[in-house]
This record gives sequence, structure tokens and C-alpha cells, in this order.
Amino acid sequence: MHTRATKALLALAGALALAGCSHLVTRSLPNSDIAHFKHIFVEHRLADSYGIADEMARQLTEMGYDASAGALTMMPSNAELIVSYEDMWTWDFNTYMIEIDMHVRSARTDKILAVGHYYRPTMVFGHPPASMIHELLAKLFKHP
Repeated sequence: MHTRATKALLALAGALALAGCSHLVTRSLPNSDIAHFKHIFVEHRLADSYGIADEMARQLTEMGYDASAGALTMMPSNAELIVSYEDMWTWDFNTYMIEIDMHVRSARTDKILAVGHYYRPTMVFGHPPASMIHELLAKLFKHP
């Protein structure tokens, strides 16, 4: 009985240690406040079979932006920012996203204004892609 409790505590400690391995970082150019732009286009990757571009556009819309997603040829003429991304997935009895990188650039000049990176190598606590996308977008666009 005593060893069962010890094993459970060790398993919980290991899970907490693994959960602490996530890494979220964003960087912006000095004097570039991307939060004041209103029209954002999310560039859809050809290999996006998980709907990441659409999820990003949906969340940006919920944050109050006019956002859409698609191929660059579909970008609206009023787009001010373009958000592009790279996502990495893994399989461990379930497929899940472990990493996402975002680049926010000016639609007019194509200059990168901000970048973000989120790495979460484990699904111990079931962190779905929508949650990872939300955390990164909220930090990039300084949204509560």
C-alpha cells in the first residue's frame, strides 16, 4: 500500500516535470505595435491538414480583428498584416501538435514585425492545438 502511494507521487512529479518543459517566446521589432492593425490575413500552408490557418483566423476574429485565411492569392486588398506559421506534429498513440512558429509581417512591405514560438513536447495534460494557438496569438497581439 505504501509503495503504491510512492509510485503515484513519483508519476505525478514526473508529469509535472514534463509539463514544465513548454517554452513560449515572442519578439517584436522596436516601435512595432501589431495590436493596432485591424485587417489580418493568415497564409494557409499547402500541407495544413489540421486546419491551423482557419483556427488562427477564427481566434483572431474572436479577439476583435477582421481576419481570414487562405492562399496568398486570396489575400483581401485591405489586409494590413500577414500571419504565416510552421507547425510540427508527433504521434504517441495520438497525433498532437508539439510546436508552432508564427511570423507576423506587413502586407504592404512584407517586412517581419513580430515572431512567436511555442514548444510543448508532451500531451501529459492534454494541451490541444487551439489552446497553443490562442496562447501564442494572445502574447503576440498583447491580448488578455
